[in-house]
Amino acid sequence: MPPSKKEIEKRKKREAGFDLSSVPHCKLKEYNALSDVNMRHYFENKKIQQLLYRTGQIDKHGRIIDPTKNKAKVNILEREFREAEKIEEQRLKEEMEMRYRVQRKRFSDLERTRREDMLLKVKMDRDLSKEIITTIKSATAYSPQQTAKSRNFTGNYSNHSSSGHNTLTNTGQNTLSSSNF
Repeated sequence: MPPSKKEIEKRKKREAGFDLSSVPHCKLKEYNALSDVNMRHYFENKKIQQLLYRTGQIDKHGRIIDPTKNKAKVNILEREFREAEKIEEQRLKEEMEMRYRVQRKRFSDLERTRREDMLLKVKMDRDLSKEIITTIKSATAYSPQQTAKSRNFTGNYSNHSSSGHNTLTNTGQNTLSSSNF
């Protein structure tokens, strides 16, 4: 249940009567549990001592390390850690750049090889086409002697669809075929 209006007013009057303006502003001493005599039993526990040692609050012999006395050493260590982190970041960055360059080189090599293979295939296809064309031309072209002989014959030039060869058919005497050449 929330306080009533009367109770709230009563608290405000009480607070108004409490004045610390005459007391000088003084700072309380900083509390350190490690130096507290009443906490000694707690800090004698082995697990607690191991934790304090790992966190850098006590040394190997159990003596308290004062951070204000060792502040310069701590600053040096912190600076060294920052520098080590920068060096590690730089190393990772260089490693990533190297990997990128290697991948880019591999890709360009693969692309170049693919283009060379395509060019070779095109050249082979062109050579094969030329060879086919020359074979067809040589099969269909007649030498001057053969053309003179063929003038003596009265034949029909026809394309037989079953054999796929062009043949010159005489009226029953001789047959010249492109497969004979």
